[in-house]
Amino acid sequence: MTLKNDSLAILWAIRNEIDLLTHTIHNKGLSRFSRAFVVAGVIALAAYVGVYLPPQKKSQLLQAKIDRAKSLAGEGQKIKNLGDRLRGASAALPALADREQWLSNSIRDSLSTSGLNVEDFRPVSETEANGLIVQESGVTLAMKFEEFYSWLLRVEGAKPLLHVSMIEIAKKKQILGSNQVSISLMTAIPKTEFH
Repeated sequence: MTLKNDSLAILWAIRNEIDLLTHTIHNKGLSRFSRAFVVAGVIALAAYVGVYLPPQKKSQLLQAKIDRAKSLAGEGQKIKNLGDRLRGASAALPALADREQWLSNSIRDSLSTSGLNVEDFRPVSETEANGLIVQESGVTLAMKFEEFYSWLLRVEGAKPLLHVSMIEIAKKKQILGSNQVSISLMTAIPKTEFH
């Protein structure tokens, strides 16, 4: 209750002061207080220009620097994330030291693990583009669809990364339930390592 009473007392005192000021100006005339108003206005203007504006300008400059630093930090984080993604993608690819026989050995290993026989094994071809060595090879084999599906899952889950670039499946009329599958596989080898 005392807080409410104190607030009311303060409001009552302010109202009495305003009433006294307006009554005095009304009775004595505005011209009598003009010098005091001018001096008060000059003092208020000087206080605004000398005391209030300089910290405001400093505050605005500091805020601009903070905003710029936040922007740079955000861009730095984006660059770090892209670098992490690039290093992750590079780690999923074969190493440059394994360039010579990696693709053909990987295909042979996956076929022998699955117990599949190859009818035709196309040699590895290479092209270079944008800092990557792209290798491609292909095989043709006869197999049942279940065998092909199982082998395809193994190939697609291979580490380092193998990519299936083309598949052609045709029924073999001579052997019931057998398919002739021609598949092209490729990988990319980065010419430089990313750390």
